[in-house]
Amino acid sequence: MIHKNFLWILLLSFMSLTAIAQESEKLVKTIYINASEAILFDRVIDFVQNDEYFILSLDKQAGFIQAQKPISTKKMFKPDERRTLNFIIKPMNENLSQITLNIRIEERHWGGNESGHVYFYEDKGVSQNSDLYQTVWDELKAALTPYRQVILVPAESSTAPAISVPAETTLNSLPKTFLRDGFPLLVERCRNVLSSAYMAQKLISEHTNIPGWEGYPVKLYEYYTGKDVKKGVPKRGLVYLLNPSAEQLATWIATTCWEVKHSTDSTYLYKLAEFIKRQSGAQFPVQGVVYEDMYTKGFYEPYIFKDGVTVYVADSTQMPADKHCTDEQLEFYLRMTNADLKRVSPKTLWVC
Repeated sequence: MIHKNFLWILLLSFMSLTAIAQESEKLVKTIYINASEAILFDRVIDFVQNDEYFILSLDKQAGFIQAQKPISTKKMFKPDERRTLNFIIKPMNENLSQITLNIRIEERHWGGNESGHVYFYEDKGVSQNSDLYQTVWDELKAALTPYRQVILVPAESSTAPAISVPAETTLNSLPKTFLRDGFPLLVERCRNVLSSAYMAQKLISEHTNIPGWEGYPVKLYEYYTGKDVKKGVPKRGLVYLLNPSAEQLATWIATTCWEVKHSTDSTYLYKLAEFIKRQSGAQFPVQGVVYEDMYTKGFYEPYIFKDGVTVYVADSTQMPADKHCTDEQLEFYLRMTNADLKRVSPKTLWVC
């Protein structure tokens, strides 16, 4: 277990998907997405169809999608437009894809007499409006967030000057050679970290309506400790977990090391991964009981968690005197609200 202030930013990232940085002054035509090429291709098709674009061309083997729709600007002296989106999707590895967007603009002009109602479109070429691209990325992000293991990050323009560490570090900030060669290795290391998530044993159910975590794929697990030295039997636990994927964890580790050390050296990456493995196994308990033998080896004591932090139950009868939770108590921890908790100093809070 680690103190709340220690690795807080990293652990807080477990709660959400990484969003595209809001950099409207910068033209972003390429992003990386933690999803396979096949999954991303299908999701982009869903996105353009739901946004009422007309699909002009599809080529799954080439990763090409072309879609078009008219846009009413509703502004005086500004003509209506017809926008054509060209998406090109390329795999970086089995769990990371690159998607490039070009937006072609055509302006609609009246070209006939009043009775003829003749119009024509003037080709304005590929747009360089950064806000327009950002709008599409934001809409695409919103369409993808219901799907797990999807992280959107802006990619650096090939013509952009050398960058310093930005306020929000993303995969975009990392060297492209690392994304190609080092990131897949870090993902595999993170799979090993997640293999130590001892509470992720028997999956009972998955929920997207947990209060405060609506839309996130929170999973309910049943798990058992090792044989307890005082009870002589394993202890049963129930807990809602929102653990990251290996790709998500690798992203957080890499961007953290880049922001702190401005380096993707494996010494830093793997040391942080190993630290997380020893401390928590990258488990994020949304709610429920977490058994640990921190003070006496083999003696598993219950810690009640809510929203990722240890909490104290106001009703003392809901805490087991022998440190062995009953089935009724386990169920109570899953449905308890803030009204059931005891007020404590923030200094006493801990996270997993």
